[in-house]
Amino acid sequence: QQKSDVILDTKLTWADLERNLKSALKTEAVFGPNKSVTDIGEGNGFVSRCGMVVCDWVNDEGLEKLPSRIVIKIPSVAPFRKLNDSLPKGQRMLEGGEELWALMEGKLREAHDIEVATYEFFEAFNDLSVPVMYYGVMFGREDTDNGQICLELVENSKMMRYHENHTVEQVRQIVRALGKIQACSLKKELTATELQRNFFEEFAKTVTLEGNRGNFKALLTLDSSEKTAKLWEEIDKLLPEYYAASLPTTIHAQLGFRPVLVNGDLRTENVLIHADSGDLSAFIDWQTAHLGVGVEDLIRITLFALTAEERRASASMLVAEMYDCLVQNLDGTEPPYTLEVLRELYDLLFPHCAFFFAGPCIMLITNQASDPKLSAAEKERRKEVELVKVLASLEDAVEYDAKNKQS
Repeated sequence: QQKSDVILDTKLTWADLERNLKSALKTEAVFGPNKSVTDIGEGNGFVSRCGMVVCDWVNDEGLEKLPSRIVIKIPSVAPFRKLNDSLPKGQRMLEGGEELWALMEGKLREAHDIEVATYEFFEAFNDLSVPVMYYGVMFGREDTDNGQICLELVENSKMMRYHENHTVEQVRQIVRALGKIQACSLKKELTATELQRNFFEEFAKTVTLEGNRGNFKALLTLDSSEKTAKLWEEIDKLLPEYYAASLPTTIHAQLGFRPVLVNGDLRTENVLIHADSGDLSAFIDWQTAHLGVGVEDLIRITLFALTAEERRASASMLVAEMYDCLVQNLDGTEPPYTLEVLRELYDLLFPHCAFFFAGPCIMLITNQASDPKLSAAEKERRKEVELVKVLASLEDAVEYDAKNKQS
């Protein structure tokens, strides 16, 4: 826990947080002497500091109506730099000095503004599986060095974990909730300029093709089998085609479909589930939200959450579930595509999503091996679950690539 003047070693001070939250909640109450913040993002997030704040409100009659605990999210490149620099040279996604990290900081500010704009869009709707945003401070609008998002704490919840195998029923709940969010984005126009950005194209400007290759080649240090060596040869041939490709964020425009809102980074750690039942509680982290087609999020969460066998067996059913929920919530608005077309979009986007999934996961598995908080047995258990998912995703990416080129 932290009680110093600044929060989580960022530029945000307790005075800033108190002033902004008081304004958002329209209260004269102030933080008491027992205020505190606990880092809940270390090891879970790439590009932010995330803290759970105990407010300890005092000096107001309506204290019972104020949230006793909130979440504060502050953009920071430090967690990703720590992960990246912990890897051996030649296996890092980013290689470069301070100029490169300054560029990353700028991209991160844009991503933060995207997330604030997304939560603002959600305010027009009820019963979506997203936390309430009490307030958000954008870099672009406020011309500040102090961007931040203040969210409700989703009580009695926990993150899904990549090193666990989750159930098809849990993922079915997720894709139905996604269908509802997509329907909302068709009923109300997404006008915020922040949501018109092409995240993949922007991110690619910070990663060289050689860095991308080195990142993927680290797969051979995790598994030196002949099968994986042959898989790497196939992947290495395809990387130039998929490196910096922006199809997920442009395919709707190329094919003339009305786009829906896509999270863009729907990994397990960005999904909160009920701590006891395992049911869906909320989606968090909308920094890469963009316009696109809904199967992008579906592919990502299944790659992270399910075994390869269950992912392959349930893919058709899950696409239908998401489409069904989209149509059910359109209230008369025309769907942007048919179910048959959505299945074709799944095939086209699978390799793109698989490459975007596998690269960071290879980094995480490599970094995990040196985590002092984990026992040797736990490291091996996690690696076994995670590596199988990565290898299967790349095997399927090769197959879908061949299938797509034939059709």
